[in-house]
Amino acid sequence: MSGPTLDGGCDRGYAMSPCLWGREPEPVVESLARRTSLEGLRVLDAGCGEGRNAAFLARQGALVDATDVSELALRNARGAWPNEPGITWSVRDVLTQPLPPASYDVVVFDSVAHWLADEASVAAAVTALQQATRVGGWHVLCAFNDRAQELDNHVNPPRCILPHGTLVGYYLKPDWELVEVHDDDVISSHADQPIPHRHSATRLLARRWGTG
Repeated sequence: MSGPTLDGGCDRGYAMSPCLWGREPEPVVESLARRTSLEGLRVLDAGCGEGRNAAFLARQGALVDATDVSELALRNARGAWPNEPGITWSVRDVLTQPLPPASYDVVVFDSVAHWLADEASVAAAVTALQQATRVGGWHVLCAFNDRAQELDNHVNPPRCILPHGTLVGYYLKPDWELVEVHDDDVISSHADQPIPHRHSATRLLARRWGTG
């Protein structure tokens, strides 16, 4: 299930580097671990890439389903984290392969939304992931937003960069509480774009309440 339609062009970078996005977890994932014990919780890392968040969460005692549409990403992930217990790696597309309802305590959707085809695809993916989250469960969503992007030298730029308010708006629902919301500037460089460049990014942590 890899290819430019699904992986958003990241396979080029995955082929160039065995650790394209580094080994440090997303800061909001670290914040979640400070807020609550993850021991024994079921976690879905949807669009896990090379596993930096999955490995961190597994080390906190979580049981992680780490999924991605890219076979190359998962190959790199298995190589980067060969002895991490508590992680199951698998190819999966949340837009075409339904998830069981209320099946996860934590869902991470990090740096995926801006690679999807359009806003409708992002909304559909977030809704599917919300429905797969148990009452009392947590979401981490991180994505580029349209405030400030330096993309001039990107061979394969992100396809769907939405406003910060649109991304936050997916959680302005009666059964969701926004716990953290950030609009940050991120300086990045990586194998397929080694020149340091800036992205504005929405980072949020939300919790599901209601009846489920």
